[in-house]
Amino acid sequence: MLTRTALGLRVRAVVHNRDLAETTGVDTRATDRLTFFIGSGLAGVAGVALTLLGSTGPTLGTNYIVDAFLVVVAGGIGQVKGTVIAAFGLGLLQAGFEYSTTASVAKVVVFAIVVVFLQIRPQGLVSVRTRSLA
Repeated sequence: MLTRTALGLRVRAVVHNRDLAETTGVDTRATDRLTFFIGSGLAGVAGVALTLLGSTGPTLGTNYIVDAFLVVVAGGIGQVKGTVIAAFGLGLLQAGFEYSTTASVAKVVVFAIVVVFLQIRPQGLVSVRTRSLA
């Protein structure tokens, strides 16, 4: 959606340079509202799917927050393709380690692997292409 639709073009324009997008006629406030609406809807769908897996409570998200953070950082900040690849890879990695150890040890091992990976490639799997001014 972000690369093949008019909405995606407007969203990318607003994210990269809000002032320039507004100057070229993009309604940045409407783009913000629509993006928030879509994100909230996806979060609502995810919440409904999560409640189908088990009981709900005030601490439900704490089980997933570290994994979600690792996926986003390892995939590359702001890169959907990298996030999807990282989610799949880290899920397989954690499931593989859980098969031979406990869930807690598997989480620690995956976290250590991500830390080492980020030392080698700090921008994540997929990085944003930019032009240097220097």
